Amino acid sequence: MSVQEASERWGVSVDTIHSRIRALVKDEAKLEGTVEAGLIKKSHRTWILTTTLMKMWFGSEILTGNNE
Repeated sequence: MSVQEASERWGVSVDTIHSRIRALVKDEAKLEGTVEAGLIKKSHRTWILTTTLMKMWFGSEILTGNNE
Protein backbone atom coordinates (compact mmCIF):
# COMPACT_ATOMS: atom_id res chain seq x y z
CA MET A 1 0.00 0.00 0.00
CA SER A 2 1.08 3.61 -0.40
CA VAL A 3 2.24 5.76 2.49
CA GLN A 4 -1.02 7.71 2.24
CA GLU A 5 -3.14 4.56 2.49
CA ALA A 6 -1.04 3.27 5.40
CA SER A 7 -1.49 6.61 7.14
CA GLU A 8 -5.24 6.37 6.84
CA ARG A 9 -5.45 2.71 7.84
CA TRP A 10 -3.21 3.05 10.90
CA GLY A 11 -4.19 6.56 11.96
CA VAL A 12 -0.55 7.66 11.81
CA SER A 13 0.55 10.82 10.04
CA VAL A 14 2.26 10.61 6.66
CA ASP A 15 5.19 12.51 8.21
CA THR A 16 5.60 9.86 10.90
CA ILE A 17 5.73 7.09 8.31
CA HIS A 18 8.18 9.06 6.17
CA SER A 19 10.32 9.54 9.27
CA ARG A 20 10.48 5.75 9.75
CA ILE A 21 11.35 5.30 6.08
CA ARG A 22 14.12 7.93 6.29
CA ALA A 23 15.60 6.15 9.31
CA LEU A 24 15.49 2.88 7.38
CA VAL A 25 17.17 4.43 4.33
CA LYS A 26 20.01 5.76 6.51
CA ASP A 27 20.86 2.18 7.52
CA GLU A 28 21.66 0.62 4.16
CA ALA A 29 22.01 -2.91 5.50
CA LYS A 30 18.67 -2.73 7.31
CA LEU A 31 16.96 -1.26 4.24
CA GLU A 32 18.39 -4.01 2.05
CA GLY A 33 17.18 -6.69 4.46
CA THR A 34 13.73 -5.14 4.65
CA VAL A 35 13.49 -4.96 0.85
CA GLU A 36 14.76 -8.54 0.46
CA ALA A 37 12.15 -9.68 2.98
CA GLY A 38 9.50 -8.12 0.75
CA LEU A 39 8.29 -5.69 3.42
CA ILE A 40 8.95 -2.47 1.50
CA LYS A 41 9.85 -1.42 -2.01
CA LYS A 42 10.15 1.75 -4.01
CA SER A 43 8.41 2.22 -7.32
CA HIS A 44 9.69 5.40 -8.96
CA ARG A 45 9.25 7.95 -6.16
CA THR A 46 6.57 6.01 -4.27
CA TRP A 47 7.27 3.75 -1.32
CA ILE A 48 5.09 0.63 -1.16
CA LEU A 49 4.61 -0.81 2.34
CA THR A 50 3.19 -4.14 3.43
CA THR A 51 0.71 -4.61 6.23
CA THR A 52 3.35 -6.74 7.98
CA LEU A 53 5.79 -3.83 8.08
CA MET A 54 3.13 -1.43 9.31
CA LYS A 55 2.18 -3.88 12.08
CA MET A 56 5.86 -4.17 13.04
CA TRP A 57 6.16 -0.39 13.25
CA PHE A 58 2.77 0.64 14.65
CA GLY A 59 0.84 -2.43 15.80
CA SER A 60 -2.63 -3.32 14.57
CA GLU A 61 -4.40 -0.97 12.21
CA ILE A 62 -7.21 1.10 13.60
CA LEU A 63 -10.71 -0.20 13.16
CA THR A 64 -13.07 2.03 11.24
CA GLY A 65 -16.32 1.48 9.42
CA ASN A 66 -14.27 0.97 6.23
CA ASN A 67 -12.21 -1.99 7.51
CA GLU A 68 -13.57 -5.44 6.86
